[in-house]
Amino acid sequence: MAGRRAAPGLGFSPATKRLASRPARSERSGVGMGVRDYLSVIMAAILLAMVTVSVHAVILAGVRRRLLRRIHGKSYADHVFREALVISATVLSLCGAHLVEILIWAAAFVWLGAITSPVDAFYFSISTYTTVGADGVSVGSHYRSLAGFESLIGPMMVAWSTAFLVEFVARMRGPDRDAGR
Repeated sequence: MAGRRAAPGLGFSPATKRLASRPARSERSGVGMGVRDYLSVIMAAILLAMVTVSVHAVILAGVRRRLLRRIHGKSYADHVFREALVISATVLSLCGAHLVEILIWAAAFVWLGAITSPVDAFYFSISTYTTVGADGVSVGSHYRSLAGFESLIGPMMVAWSTAFLVEFVARMRGPDRDAGR
């Protein structure tokens, strides 16, 4: 990982920027990562998790507002095609939210120097976010905790999206569908 550079002004602490701009301790001296370096990576992971949750909340609020206007006072009980279109648009919006969050994590992996190629970082991030596991792309041992945080937060965001979708499908179908009519 020699030759890594930190991008200026992205809001990370000076300790995290120092970590990103130098080889890992194990590459310098054969000794494992220092506590300070490890804490910097953990702090970056916590910051990324907070950004991910915030982005998801903002996007869900926008989708919710748009859907409430769309379905307010309407019954889709006899309009299967319209219902399918609204559900499809909602699913695409939720997938877009996840894509934005995956791109944020991928950018962080590149910015911190954990992965040099943006394409590899995106592939690694989408595989980690969905807990599939990237085949052939990996991060150094000092960035594994960052990847672990992403694999923890990704399924939570997917579960949140699922709950959101179930709530709106139930609301859209209303009491007419629940009664079996």
